[in-house]
Formats: sequence, structure tokens, C-alpha cells
Amino acid sequence: MEERPSMLDVTQLSDDSVQTYADVVARTAEAMARPDLELAAALLSPFAGERWNGTLRLFTGSRAPSGERVSRRVPDPTRARVFMRDRFRCTYCGGRVVPRCILVAMSDVFPDALAYHPNYARGRIHPVYWALAPEADHVLAHRGGGTSTEDNLTTLHTMCNARKADAPRDALPAPDRILDAEPWDGLVSLYRRVVAAGEGSARHHSAAYHLAWMRHLEV
Repeated sequence: MEERPSMLDVTQLSDDSVQTYADVVARTAEAMARPDLELAAALLSPFAGERWNGTLRLFTGSRAPSGERVSRRVPDPTRARVFMRDRFRCTYCGGRVVPRCILVAMSDVFPDALAYHPNYARGRIHPVYWALAPEADHVLAHRGGGTSTEDNLTTLHTMCNARKADAPRDALPAPDRILDAEPWDGLVSLYRRVVAAGEGSARHHSAAYHLAWMRHLEV
């Protein structure tokens, strides 16, 4: 049974947050995959119990030139292909990303240490979701007529997406930043075993959710 950690409000994410969170999450996922949940809990302890209380907000829609509200929703299979194409790197900051579904599987096992809320409610979600979870963002902004096809989508951390909002494409770094980065698979190779480590835990999503994402990510 998970020991309930003390809660710690986080209102800002520093420039090295992505690196720090990615390192800890990677080591924790590796321990979960063994499975060694006692070790995983110990590895997660440096930021266990953190809760996001900052001002970042999710962008879930926009206004078209006509004034009509349009959804930014991108189908999950398309999102997965974009993440894989971009080698699980944020094209805004160059940092590593971990698909939300994998973080959710970890939160299933450690619901207090790594809290998750599907709507990213302040005070109810761990900041790791802002720092590492990716979005498939529009290169040409949706409100400007951009489509949701893969050639108009790029991988951004949720926090980078919130900060960038509808900034133009030239605000993003050159693609070489991604191509030259060290190999990183977004922890996809551990996904199935991380989900298995949560058998018997209360799930945030149904088993079908993880099975679908395993297909999308070609696990």
C-alpha cells in the first residue's frame, strides 16, 4: 500500500524541471517494470506529493476567423504517430517527453505520490504532467486555418504548448535540435510492464484505454 506523502504546492517550473522529472520518472518506470514497487516508490520520493497550483492552463479550443469555436482535438492514433516521428522530444525546448498514458499508468500505482486529474485541475495533478506529457500542437494555428494532419502537427510538452499558445512556427527551434538529440523512446518500451505493475490498483482509465494506446504506440 502506498504511503501517503506530504503535499507540496508547485507554482512554477524551472528550466531544468524537464530534465529532473524525466530522469526520476525513467528510473521509477524501470523499477516498476521489474517489478520492484518498493524501489520505485523510493526513486519517486524526491518529488512525491507535489501538486500543481500555477497559472498555466490547457488550450482545448480556439476561434476560427468566422468567430466559430473549433476543437483542437487530434485523434489519438495521429498524436501517437507525431510523437514517434519527433522521437519523443518537444520541438519547442528539445526536452524529453513521456506520453500521458504512461504517466497515468504510473499514477495508478502511486495515486498520491504522482496525482493525476484528467482536466489538469489545479491542486489535484502532479506538475510532472505539465513538464513531461506531450501534446500534438498545430504548426499553423488552428484559428488561422491550420489542419490536424500530421504535416501540420508537432510535439510539444503541455507546458510549452500553454506558453507558446498561438505563436508562429518561426518561434520554434530548428528540427536539428531533435534529430541530434540522444535516443529516447518516451519509456514506450516499458509501457506494458508498467501497466502490469498496476494490476489490482484502482485505475484512472479502463484497461481498454491502455490497450488502445499500446496499439497506437506500436508496443
